[in-house]
Amino acid sequence: MFIRNAIDTDIQSIYEIAQQEGWKTFSIEKIQQLLITSRIIVIEVNNEVVGYTRFLTDETVTLYITELAVSKTHRKKGYAKALIDYLLAQYPSVRIELLSENNSFYEKLHFRNIGTGYRLP
Repeated sequence: MFIRNAIDTDIQSIYEIAQQEGWKTFSIEKIQQLLITSRIIVIEVNNEVVGYTRFLTDETVTLYITELAVSKTHRKKGYAKALIDYLLAQYPSVRIELLSENNSFYEKLHFRNIGTGYRLP
C-alpha cells in the first residue's frame, strides 16, 4: 500500500472509481482540471490505484474532503482509513471536515456530527 499525490496517469483510475460511485458529472476533462485546482491523493496497491481523496485546505485551520472513494472491489480493507490517517499526518494542526451520507463509517473513524450541510445545484 502506497499513498501519494495524484498525477496525470491516475486520471483514468480516478474516473473509473468515481463512476462506480454514480458520480456521472465526473468526466476525464473535469478530473484533469481538478488536478490543477485542488489536491488529490491516491492509494496504490500492487501498482493499481484503488482509491482516492480530493480535498481543499488553507493549511492553517481547515481541510475539507470533497470526495473520498475506494474501488468497490477493494473496500473493507482499511484503505479509506489509511487515506484519512495520511491527511492527519500531513496536516496535524487542521480540522478535517466533510459532508457524507455514510455517517456510521465516519463515526467509526472518530468524526463527530456537527450539524447539517447545504448545497446549491
